[in-house]
Amino acid sequence: MKTRPQTWRELSAAPRLFISVVAICGTIVLFYSVWHGTSDNPLKFLCYLVIALAASRLKVNLPGITGTMSVNFLFLLLGVLELSLSEAMAIGVAAAVVQCLDRERPAPVQVLFNVCSTSLAIAITFEAYRFSSFHNAINNPSTRLFLAACVYFVANTLPVAMVISLTERTSLRKIWSNCYFWSFPYYLVGAGVAGMMSWLHGFTDWQTSLLTLPVVYLIYRS
Repeated sequence: MKTRPQTWRELSAAPRLFISVVAICGTIVLFYSVWHGTSDNPLKFLCYLVIALAASRLKVNLPGITGTMSVNFLFLLLGVLELSLSEAMAIGVAAAVVQCLDRERPAPVQVLFNVCSTSLAIAITFEAYRFSSFHNAINNPSTRLFLAACVYFVANTLPVAMVISLTERTSLRKIWSNCYFWSFPYYLVGAGVAGMMSWLHGFTDWQTSLLTLPVVYLIYRS
């Protein structure tokens, strides 16, 4: 049985406050990235954007799990690896909007929260990945990518779990572990695919490496 998304008036004070903080911080980060936006390869960005939007609607049903797994986060990781912050942010925000509109009559507060929380998650992951390059102990590309995937998983799922916890007055640990932690291995698989594509870019042009993308869907189907 599907439940109707709650409107702003139906929410209690606690989730309202948390959503407001996320909305303010996410809006600031979003405008900052747009204001300082750069693009070294617009064609590459547009290709990633188009494929990410298509991937946002590809939902893989997982056995034994209530819900689906979207594969678009792979392109967010690629954006963190190979694009600027503004380009990665544009991909993430556009994908978040598409995912919201794909649902049945989403509440405006739901769309706003998803866009802002996605902006924050991408910004945190982007800065964490760049920051790790200054430390010799974690300067290995594979290690940095693994850490970026872990940071993005936490930053992407924890705010949503927090809203559910505040709304339903349930333990955050229980919500996060039961509803979201099962997807962590898939983030790691996505990091491996992103790393493979980034490695291929060193031997071929990025257009050729995009030919490996059909494999992504097959990985999650299996």
